[in-house]
Amino acid sequence: MEVISTKQEEKSPRLWLKALLIFGISVALLIPQVLITHLIDERQATRTEAQSEVSQSWSGTQHIAGPAIIIPNSNDSSYISIFPSDLKITGNLTTETLKRGIFNFSVYNVPLTITGEFDFPAKLASMNISHYVMEKAYLFISLSDLRGLTDNATLTWNGEKHTIETATGGSNNDIATGLTYAVNIQPILDGQKIRFTIQLPLKGSEGLYVAPVGNITNAELKSDWGSPSFQGNFLPTSRQVSDSGFTASWKVLAMNRNFGQVRTNSTCWDSLMEDCEFGVDLHIPVDQYQQTTRTVKYAFLVIVLTLAVVFFVEIRRNTFIHPIQYLLIGIALLLFYTLLLSFSEHIAFSCSYLIAAIMTIGLITAFMAAILKGNRKTAFIVGLSLSALYIFLYVLLQLETYALLVGSIGLFVILAVAMFATVKLRNER
Repeated sequence: MEVISTKQEEKSPRLWLKALLIFGISVALLIPQVLITHLIDERQATRTEAQSEVSQSWSGTQHIAGPAIIIPNSNDSSYISIFPSDLKITGNLTTETLKRGIFNFSVYNVPLTITGEFDFPAKLASMNISHYVMEKAYLFISLSDLRGLTDNATLTWNGEKHTIETATGGSNNDIATGLTYAVNIQPILDGQKIRFTIQLPLKGSEGLYVAPVGNITNAELKSDWGSPSFQGNFLPTSRQVSDSGFTASWKVLAMNRNFGQVRTNSTCWDSLMEDCEFGVDLHIPVDQYQQTTRTVKYAFLVIVLTLAVVFFVEIRRNTFIHPIQYLLIGIALLLFYTLLLSFSEHIAFSCSYLIAAIMTIGLITAFMAAILKGNRKTAFIVGLSLSALYIFLYVLLQLETYALLVGSIGLFVILAVAMFATVKLRNER
């Protein structure tokens, strides 16, 4: 009994030293884990740069505000903006895919129809407008990217059709870029209502936003894009979304926003309107870089648990496994993330994850079989443990609301199994 006790006492320090060494290897592998994270950021930056190039060539996110009647004073030093009493915007947004390098980007065409009417606003009656020149009044609609115009925009004003001109600042530098046309507002001053229709053939990328400048603003948008992300200060009052596309409608009242129907010396596009705009982004269902980044965050946990399983196998089988072999297994586990990143740039993330996992599990299982001198059963157990770990990780990646809950329960179960495994090892010694 004393001889056995002495052997156990001699073996325990070696096990502790080996366990500390394995933990040290796991910590050291945090360095390449950080490098992989930087690699993901670099690839994502490359994709963002390619997307910017596409937006420069095609057109960027479109922001639309207006129309508004602009009335300047005699020396063009100030002006009044009058917004329509009724405004309706309709459009059918069709998407297409552009390729830049290995990256694909979705862009859209949307012929917008903007209709409504202007009448004499009550606030204008209480203002001193004698120094404003009504003959210089013009209709203005703010458009963030004029390159998005695919054809001449037309205006039907009080029954007469006109071609709208582009404007890059007007006589006052506060006026945004967009479309303009000189109009006769005398009927409005006489108490009449004037109907208007604007045909705006437009293209853009990433998103489309509208400012609700009407006293009552209604907007209806249809699209073949199946994963919209509705953004802005107002969500759709009704929507229907399916894999084949979406239909959405908005209704915004003047009392819902923070500016009135008549403004003095205020642009047709400023921070107030930006705060009130609504619209839709062409949301990409799966961003492989975000998914891969989330996966890499669990790398240390995967490495520690896998090396712990290998350590238990070493003790159970009484087979010496060299520290360099532990290091090689850790490197193989890190290689999983570079494989995942590489494949996900060309195929779906789920398929990339499956391929990278099979390659990594197969390599480590074969390596363990070689180390254990053909003991396939034990090597298979290691591979099965690693498979369960990767399945658990993939489930966490798919969850959003319950990711923390499921992750915490999963880690608790893993810790419990590890604790009872060490007890069994102690009883066998």
